[in-house]
Amino acid sequence: MIIGNGLLSSIFFEYKDDREILIFASGVSNSSETRFSEFEREKKLLHNIVKNNPNQTLIYFSTCAFYDNYFDESLYLRHKRDIENWIKKNVKKFHILRIPQIIGSKNNNQLLGFLNFKIKNKQKFTLFDIERNIIDFEFLLVIFNYIISNEFFLNKTSNISYPANIRVVEIVSIFEKIHNVKGNYTLKNKHGSLKIENTIPEKVIFKLYPNSDNYFLDKIQKYYG
Repeated sequence: MIIGNGLLSSIFFEYKDDREILIFASGVSNSSETRFSEFEREKKLLHNIVKNNPNQTLIYFSTCAFYDNYFDESLYLRHKRDIENWIKKNVKKFHILRIPQIIGSKNNNQLLGFLNFKIKNKQKFTLFDIERNIIDFEFLLVIFNYIISNEFFLNKTSNISYPANIRVVEIVSIFEKIHNVKGNYTLKNKHGSLKIENTIPEKVIFKLYPNSDNYFLDKIQKYYG
C-alpha cells in the first residue's frame, strides 16, 4: 500500500497492491516549511494510517538533513525527529529511511527545482557555497528494493544517499549547460559540512547501481534537460 500521490509515491508504483508493506509518502516535503498546520497534518495522517494497518511494515521517509551542520536545526528537522521517535515507540515493524533530495523535483521550494527555475528564467538569486547530496529515482528504488527484499535493517533507521556529495556551484554549472544561460547569482561562503554514512557499504551500492563518473551530470540532464 502507498499513501500519497506525489513525486515520491510515484517511484514505488509496483508496491501499490502490496498488503504487507505500508509506504508513507505523504509527508512534508518542503524543508523550509514553518507552518504548524502542515506538521500536524502529517502527524495525524500517519497516526491514523498506522492505527488502521497495525500489522503492515511501515516505510517512512525521513531526511539526511540530520547530518547537515551548515545551518541551524530547522522546524522541519525537529518535526522529522519527533516523527521518527513516535514511530520507534508506537509501530511494531518499520523502516525509517533517511534520504537526501531527489533529482527530478520541480518544486521551487527545494534546491534543484529552485536552481532550475532561477537559471532557466534568468532570475537573480543568492547561492551558498556548500555541499549537497542528491539521488535520482532509479537509485532510490534499487537500494530500497535491496533493503526490503532482503528484510535488512527492520526496526532500524537507515541512510540512503549517493556515496559522494556535490557542491552547489557544480549543480549550477550543470543547469547553465542545460539551459545555455549564465546564472545570475551572488555566491556566499558558508562554513560547515555534510557527512552522511550510508547504511549499505559503498561496494554493495555500486554493485547494485554501477558507479558513474558523470552521475550528477547525466541524471540532472535526464530530468531537467
